[in-house]
Amino acid sequence: MISKNNKTPLHEITDGNYFQQIVAEYFRSLKREKQDFHIADIDVDDTGIGCDNGCDILVDFHFEDTIGKHTHRWVVECKSQKRAVGTRDINSANLNLILNSKDADGYLLVCVSDASSSLKQLLNGNKKVKSVVWNGAQLWHKFTVSESLLKSFFPKYYHEYFIQNKAKENFENAFTQFEKQIES
Repeated sequence: MISKNNKTPLHEITDGNYFQQIVAEYFRSLKREKQDFHIADIDVDDTGIGCDNGCDILVDFHFEDTIGKHTHRWVVECKSQKRAVGTRDINSANLNLILNSKDADGYLLVCVSDASSSLKQLLNGNKKVKSVVWNGAQLWHKFTVSESLLKSFFPKYYHEYFIQNKAKENFENAFTQFEKQIES
């Protein structure tokens, strides 16, 4: 649930490394939990603490079709600051070099808050780099479908919304009712 001021439980995170661990775990959870993507496998390499030249996490998505297996690699950079991430906060001048050195196909900037409009324009204007920005609200929405992630990293939220308010049970009941109406 997002409050009026667009604050999510992500805004309570004060440690950038912890935020990075949560994002890496989100990608790992896609392997374990039901999702709507056609992914054969996912590899996640969390680079850890220290100088990473704009690559906090490497994510390889493996897809399979009738011809063979294909991989799409993303460089993921995590920014946990509460203010908008600006052009000075990322290594935008060397983005092409970073992607080439990691043999990556795209760049994902994950923010607790959001990216500034000038940074979004810069990223969108670079046609050599496939780039995507996830703001905090988008990220939180992705997190809320991962019960294991909420349970592990946001236990207070999990307890309040999944246990006390029976959100999951209520959703499943509503979905079952909807399916029954369609079948009738």
